[in-house]
Amino acid sequence: MALSTQELETRLWSVADSLRANSKLTSAEYKSPVLGLVFLRFADHKFSATKAQLESTGSSRRTIGKDDYIAQYVIYLPETAQYSHLL
Repeated sequence: MALSTQELETRLWSVADSLRANSKLTSAEYKSPVLGLVFLRFADHKFSATKAQLESTGSSRRTIGKDDYIAQYVIYLPETAQYSHLL
Protein backbone atom coordinates (compact mmCIF):
# COMPACT_ATOMS: atom_id res chain seq x y z
CA MET A 1 0.00 0.00 0.00
CA ALA A 2 1.66 3.19 -1.18
CA LEU A 3 0.93 6.36 0.75
CA SER A 4 0.91 9.82 -0.70
CA THR A 5 3.27 12.33 0.86
CA GLN A 6 0.35 14.11 2.50
CA GLU A 7 -1.01 10.88 4.02
CA LEU A 8 2.42 9.95 5.31
CA GLU A 9 2.91 13.38 6.85
CA THR A 10 -0.51 13.20 8.52
CA ARG A 11 0.26 9.76 9.97
CA LEU A 12 3.68 10.83 11.24
CA TRP A 13 2.24 13.91 12.97
CA SER A 14 -0.49 11.73 14.50
CA VAL A 15 2.07 9.31 15.89
CA ALA A 16 4.19 12.18 17.23
CA ASP A 17 1.10 13.68 18.92
CA SER A 18 0.30 10.30 20.42
CA LEU A 19 3.83 9.90 21.76
CA ARG A 20 3.72 13.36 23.31
CA ALA A 21 0.32 12.82 24.89
CA ASN A 22 0.64 9.22 26.06
CA SER A 23 4.16 9.03 27.38
CA LYS A 24 6.40 10.97 29.68
CA LEU A 25 9.03 11.17 26.95
CA THR A 26 10.04 14.46 25.40
CA SER A 27 10.48 14.76 21.66
CA ALA A 28 14.25 14.83 22.21
CA GLU A 29 14.03 11.42 23.90
CA TYR A 30 11.96 9.58 21.28
CA LYS A 31 13.40 11.18 18.14
CA SER A 32 16.44 8.90 17.95
CA PRO A 33 14.60 5.57 17.90
CA VAL A 34 11.93 6.94 15.55
CA LEU A 35 14.48 8.38 13.12
CA GLY A 36 16.44 5.13 13.38
CA LEU A 37 13.36 3.18 12.28
CA VAL A 38 12.73 5.57 9.41
CA PHE A 39 16.32 5.11 8.25
CA LEU A 40 16.08 1.33 8.64
CA ARG A 41 12.94 1.30 6.51
CA PHE A 42 14.74 3.30 3.81
CA ALA A 43 17.80 1.00 3.94
CA ASP A 44 15.56 -2.08 3.85
CA HIS A 45 13.74 -0.77 0.78
CA LYS A 46 17.04 -0.26 -1.07
CA PHE A 47 18.30 -3.66 0.13
CA SER A 48 15.15 -5.47 -1.07
CA ALA A 49 15.26 -3.81 -4.49
CA THR A 50 18.93 -4.69 -4.90
CA LYS A 51 18.31 -8.25 -3.69
CA ALA A 52 15.65 -8.77 -6.36
CA GLN A 53 17.97 -7.33 -9.01
CA LEU A 54 20.92 -9.50 -7.94
CA GLU A 55 18.79 -12.63 -7.81
CA SER A 56 17.38 -12.04 -11.28
CA THR A 57 20.81 -11.49 -12.86
CA GLY A 58 22.83 -13.83 -10.65
CA SER A 59 24.44 -17.12 -11.52
CA SER A 60 23.31 -20.39 -9.97
CA ARG A 61 26.98 -21.34 -9.43
CA ARG A 62 27.74 -18.50 -7.00
CA THR A 63 25.87 -17.35 -3.93
CA ILE A 64 25.08 -13.68 -3.45
CA GLY A 65 26.91 -12.20 -0.49
CA LYS A 66 27.63 -9.01 1.40
CA ASP A 67 30.25 -7.87 -1.12
CA ASP A 68 27.66 -7.90 -3.92
CA TYR A 69 25.52 -5.39 -2.01
CA ILE A 70 28.52 -3.23 -1.16
CA ALA A 71 29.45 -3.17 -4.85
CA GLN A 72 25.96 -1.76 -5.54
CA TYR A 73 26.42 0.92 -2.79
CA VAL A 74 23.71 -0.64 -0.64
CA ILE A 75 23.90 -1.35 3.08
CA TYR A 76 23.89 -5.12 3.62
CA LEU A 77 21.22 -6.13 6.12
CA PRO A 78 21.40 -9.59 7.68
CA GLU A 79 18.00 -11.24 8.04
CA THR A 80 17.72 -10.41 11.75
CA ALA A 81 18.29 -6.70 11.02
CA GLN A 82 15.76 -6.39 8.19
CA TYR A 83 12.68 -4.26 8.79
CA SER A 84 10.28 -7.12 8.07
CA HIS A 85 11.98 -9.29 10.69
CA LEU A 86 11.85 -6.55 13.31
CA LEU A 87 8.26 -5.67 12.48
